Amino acid sequence: MGQRINIQYSVDMDDLAEEVNRLMEEAHDRYSSLQSDFKANGDNTVLSYEMANKVDQIRVQLAATDHRLSDVINIISGYLHYKAQQNNMAAQDVNMPRDDDLESRIEEFKGMTDTLDGNEVPNQGK
Repeated sequence: MGQRINIQYSVDMDDLAEEVNRLMEEAHDRYSSLQSDFKANGDNTVLSYEMANKVDQIRVQLAATDHRLSDVINIISGYLHYKAQQNNMAAQDVNMPRDDDLESRIEEFKGMTDTLDGNEVPNQGK
């Protein structure tokens, strides 16, 4: 198996589930193929070069399958992180004061500071 590099590409949000399914299907197909290859070795001598090569091929394909599944996990984790951020931002928007509330608070504060003489501290309802 050759060297691996990480790449990044974008997928439309509506196509993300389909892309993840495609990657998972690819991993499943590889795994299924490996199972049938492994079972087909019944007629081979266990301690032979042929068996050693076959086991090595299976091992390399298992590694490729593992990498594909790792890609799937990374995509799903990235998506879940994105959704959590969106939910967090939506929750913050709900708790933000409306513009008219903010403007009235600013005016109230300005009124408090305009009435101060020198070092006076306004009475804060105590």
